[in-house]
Amino acid sequence: MNNNKVKMRGSISLLAIAALVTSSLAGAYYYIDNKADTQAQQTLSQLIDDAKSEGVQLTYNTVDASPLFRSVSISGFEIKGHAEEPDILLGNVNITGFNWQNLNQDDSKFPSSMSITIDNASLHLKPSMVKSDATIQALIDNFGEQVAFSSHFSYALDQDSGVLSISTTETLIDNFYLNSELTLGGANWLVELDTQSKEEPLSKMMSTTLNTFSITFKNHGVIEKIRAIAAKQTGQTQEHLTQESVTQIKQLQIVAERNWGPLFVPMIDELIKFTMKPEQLTIRINPEQAIDIDAIMLGMMGGDAALLELIKQARIEIKAN
Repeated sequence: MNNNKVKMRGSISLLAIAALVTSSLAGAYYYIDNKADTQAQQTLSQLIDDAKSEGVQLTYNTVDASPLFRSVSISGFEIKGHAEEPDILLGNVNITGFNWQNLNQDDSKFPSSMSITIDNASLHLKPSMVKSDATIQALIDNFGEQVAFSSHFSYALDQDSGVLSISTTETLIDNFYLNSELTLGGANWLVELDTQSKEEPLSKMMSTTLNTFSITFKNHGVIEKIRAIAAKQTGQTQEHLTQESVTQIKQLQIVAERNWGPLFVPMIDELIKFTMKPEQLTIRINPEQAIDIDAIMLGMMGGDAALLELIKQARIEIKAN
């Protein structure tokens, strides 16, 4: 009987300790989370004041900073510009990857990874903008006064390999989708970079290499809208404008083959295919070996022969639809 009482007391003691630890951790998290929210609100308030001095009005509904997930979320962030500028509404903004551990000090170091996502956003083209730029009316007629969009940007650095991966996605609803993927080598200098330092990081950047790159464009109606604007301005049909573009590209293909050989012929064939049927266009750079900054600079500044050699080394591929 006494043994049972001892065991019961021990169990109660463990439960009490567990409850105490849990409540302490919860209280600590609540304190840190609340402190993070306060700092986020202070940062936004400063941003609003700075914008106001430039004649731009910024407002937002809510802000929530989470130390557990190293993120901050903002809802209803709206940017109202001058009468000649569009208004921008960023419905939901989520930023992850910043350093929250030391909230009392400014951290001037870049985080090794970060992402910014914007959803439920829109661009408002004001009728008052037409007064300063007549071409805006054509945009409003074809795109509407409200253009919905979403955006995503992220990067991550593998500090063991020094490879930096960057990804961006832009979507203009009922217009287009655009995605890019980039990998760079020798990018460890990024996490060592002090944003408040006056030291030039150029010497460190020179060790960076281009590993891979790709960009994909999907037409969801934007090309047809642009052609409609051009047709209205020129008085020509969209079919005639399309054929005119194809003719110009074929002429470019002849010149390229005469000056630089067959290298560009398959690429331009794909551009012609996309012009005639604009659905999807992908451009890839996938060299057998990473291209260093010196080779890129030499190719850009060394004349036609050096540029041609850089393009061969990059192994550029263009694919339509």
